[in-house]
Amino acid sequence: MNRIMIDRCFLTLVFALALSLGSIGNAVRAEESETVKPAAADSAEADAEAAGADDTHDAAAHDHADADAHAAKGGPDPLATDPDLAIWTFVVFLAMLAILSQVAWKPIMDGLQAREDGIAGNLAAADQKHEEAKALLVEHQAKLAGAADEVRALLEEARRDADATIAQAKADAKAVAESERLRAVREIEQARDVAVRQLAERSAGLAIDLAAKVVRQDISAERQAELVRDALGRFSEAGPSSN
Repeated sequence: MNRIMIDRCFLTLVFALALSLGSIGNAVRAEESETVKPAAADSAEADAEAAGADDTHDAAAHDHADADAHAAKGGPDPLATDPDLAIWTFVVFLAMLAILSQVAWKPIMDGLQAREDGIAGNLAAADQKHEEAKALLVEHQAKLAGAADEVRALLEEARRDADATIAQAKADAKAVAESERLRAVREIEQARDVAVRQLAERSAGLAIDLAAKVVRQDISAERQAELVRDALGRFSEAGPSSN
């Protein structure tokens, strides 16, 4: 890009220099034509006077005078080349080119090179910043992923702790209920054993008393029935008292 700009600047300078030299050449030619113009006019007038003396050549002389006058008024031929002017133009062109190459061309080249170096440095800095931004983005994404994994791990641990707490609470409640049930069963069995023991003791006592009474006296049918009723009454009284 900078090389193209440099070439364009060089061609512009060369074209401007060529135009300036061409304008100088045209000015020189115009000045020469101005000096030649009076001499041509005088020559035309002399030819016209000579032609007036000779009637047979009057028309030809008049035409020749008009042609010379027209040529004198028309100026130099633009296609005509002057070797001396061409040489001097080329010499001036080379001199101007050498001067411009030292005075203008080198500073332009240095400025363009400095500008190119600055642009390259800015591009390199921009690329470095872009790479740093990409690295920071990757690091940030990695941190976010790690944080998400950590949050999931914490949630999973909390869920496990909650499940363990619930299971422990259920187990404790079940153990307490089982302990209470066993204690109640033991108390019932103990109460039953006490009641059975008391009942057995009282039954044995009643049996002993009844046997003693039977031994001591003869028992008639009526007396036997009375003793049975008496024993049943005592058993009935002993039963509620034991409960």
